[in-house]
Amino acid sequence: MTSKLTEYYRQPEIYITLPSGGQFYPEGSLESSATGEIPVYGMTAKDDVAIKTPDALISGEAVVQVIKSCIPSIKDPWQMPASDVDFVLVAIRIASYGEEMEMESTCTKCEEEFNFGIDLTQYIDKLGKVEFTNETTTIKYGKLKVHIKPLTYNELSLLQRSAFEEQQVLTMASSNEDLEETERQEMYTRVLNNMTELNIGTISSGVQGIELPDGELIVDKTEIIDFVNNSSIKLTNRITDTLQEIRDKTLIPPLDIECPKCEHKWLSPLDFNYTSFFA
Repeated sequence: MTSKLTEYYRQPEIYITLPSGGQFYPEGSLESSATGEIPVYGMTAKDDVAIKTPDALISGEAVVQVIKSCIPSIKDPWQMPASDVDFVLVAIRIASYGEEMEMESTCTKCEEEFNFGIDLTQYIDKLGKVEFTNETTTIKYGKLKVHIKPLTYNELSLLQRSAFEEQQVLTMASSNEDLEETERQEMYTRVLNNMTELNIGTISSGVQGIELPDGELIVDKTEIIDFVNNSSIKLTNRITDTLQEIRDKTLIPPLDIECPKCEHKWLSPLDFNYTSFFA
């Protein structure tokens, strides 16, 4: 039975155009309108708890849960381009709490502590106009064409967790005085090998497919990893550079801050500490 309260459930607060323009989403992971705009709902009380739960944040599950709840058009947030994630979180913040957000800062010159407000709609307006073309996401490599895509949120989360774990091992190897030197060197070697594999994994994950001269597109991940492993450093550098260019296009720009006391100006990144960002 349909509840009589259904019509009073939350409604979309704003509509957005994704920085990716809906590109790079696997089939079935995004439902988009003819205009490319998708609705954004405000968070529920359940979402608010999830986004402030440390364990769920570390795994990425909290972010996925909140995006699915507030932007139902994104059917599988794990598969969304990581370059869209910060943007949609800003949109969810606006839909939940309004366009202005108050932040705390400390002057980098006179150390004065103060609060200031920022208009979050500037990010929606700017990043909603980003465009990706085939030319900017394709690398010509001899007779081949290497098609580049942003990492998915799932790929990025896995890589970040793995890098964090390897860094912990490295820290332990450096600080543990009880380790024999041979054991320490073995740990260093394992970390180095694992970090190399992570780097290759990052590069390979950024390759959507490799187009042969006859037009056939190779998308098998094992083949792509083998190809990257056996390619020149010139190609891997170009893939890395192209991934960075894609990321740079969709980065939330830093804030222009001015101290009200000494009028010193500096740039500061928008803080994505979710506990405070969604307060």
